[in-house]
Amino acid sequence: MQSLTSTLARALGFSPFAWIRDTRRMRHLVSDFRQPPSPKPEAIHFAVIITPWMGTAVPWFSLACGLFLASRGNRIAFVIDDMPFGDRPLRFRFVVRCVRSVLRLLPEQYEVIRLGDCVAETPLSVAAQRSVDRLAQLNAVWALRGEMSTDGRRRYTERAIRQLGTSYGAIADVFRSGRYDAVFVPGGVWGSSGIWTEQAREAGVRLASFDSGGYGTLMLAADGVACQLQDIPRALSLLKAHAASPEQRAFIAASAQAEMDRRRSGTDRFASQMKNAAQLDARFSGAVLIALNSSWDSAALGLHAVFESSSEWIVETVRFLLDNTSAPVVVRQHPAERLEIARTSDDYRALLTRHFANHPRLHFIAADEPVNSYDVLEQVAAVVVYTSTIGIEAAVHGKAVVTASRSYYSDLGFVRQATNLEQYRQYLSEAAHGLHPVTPPMREDALSCYYLTQCCNWVFSPFNPEGFTEWSRLDLAQLEQHEKVRVTVTSLEQNIPVAFLNHLALAEHQRRLSVP
Repeated sequence: MQSLTSTLARALGFSPFAWIRDTRRMRHLVSDFRQPPSPKPEAIHFAVIITPWMGTAVPWFSLACGLFLASRGNRIAFVIDDMPFGDRPLRFRFVVRCVRSVLRLLPEQYEVIRLGDCVAETPLSVAAQRSVDRLAQLNAVWALRGEMSTDGRRRYTERAIRQLGTSYGAIADVFRSGRYDAVFVPGGVWGSSGIWTEQAREAGVRLASFDSGGYGTLMLAADGVACQLQDIPRALSLLKAHAASPEQRAFIAASAQAEMDRRRSGTDRFASQMKNAAQLDARFSGAVLIALNSSWDSAALGLHAVFESSSEWIVETVRFLLDNTSAPVVVRQHPAERLEIARTSDDYRALLTRHFANHPRLHFIAADEPVNSYDVLEQVAAVVVYTSTIGIEAAVHGKAVVTASRSYYSDLGFVRQATNLEQYRQYLSEAAHGLHPVTPPMREDALSCYYLTQCCNWVFSPFNPEGFTEWSRLDLAQLEQHEKVRVTVTSLEQNIPVAFLNHLALAEHQRRLSVP
């Protein structure tokens, strides 16, 4: 029987038996949860988007968050995004039916909207079609785990354009009523979540979002796309206003440095760096380091400000540095790409060889080479980044950093952000020639930013998108009282970055330890 179940799951792309089991669990949890109170005078009207998400438990997580927000006296409308997306239509329809069977158990105080009832027949405007085309291209990069692979790209993109084009008008219709103060969505790039993101911003509705950080963690943004850390600039402003004393600043700096040391040694939670790295090549001394992202990672999708793609950014940056400076150029593939969870289809070595052959000043470090990025960082003169965390770490180390992206830290003052090609080339030349000094205040801001992203922004909680099997064993009233769940709901309700809330908890814990 188990063999038959596994065979069926592989053929369908999901396990219907597991989904039936989990649906029964969720029906039980919803039925036993207390009735929501009447909306309070200052109630926030949330539209909580419930959508199939590649057969994962994401819709159950969304539903539970909506119930927790309602239990605090907020007004909740559940929107079933039942507009097909992806290449698994049977799985999509099956999950939608499961979700609808659970939502039918909700008390009548809840508004439930089916997105399929909002489909408009009017053609898309030129701007809307351009947006759909762009999102379809980003989804193709994600699905193919890279932007260089051409196999199946046209077919995938054409299907995504058709599907997203139908969703666009329906999602716009939801916002047309003007009833909602905030919308809570999974993702923010993949599938129709990219449309929810754009439409919310156009309508002036606060976008709250969540994502899975992997390793059983939750990523959350009270206002922005969670996987792109769009809450961090606001969290940094709050942190700088709150941490005024020398003792608080010292605690932040020490916490950040300790986490950076763990990351360097490969003993942090995610172990992205190589342990037992080899001795560095002396040719890296005084080089310009180009630190790559995974082009398909949602954290990096759609954030180019100057270039059309990561491939173009890599090639044009290398070409300019080789032609206009005498510095060695080191291209470092993200070390996490050696792990299965972050594997890419992009071939950076082949890309560089095709354009630059065996140029003596160009050095490529693959993800699986026994080289520690921090060792490289200490040798180079300047760093060029897209959205990688090493851009923050480089500034902490006093290295000039140049970016041509709209990453969460690109406008925080400790890196040079270019918004056009001429400016980008100027910044590259100046950085390579040592003309971008990093001041002590810039280094302190970078260290504070690192502290927020690496020490505070991850939500380690039993309640996360991946952990349904565990948290569904608890009743929702019990789960709601968990400290980390309360922090999650507070962040969403009060529009406070979860990184800042976690900082307050860490600072209070440290204060108590220091009291004799």
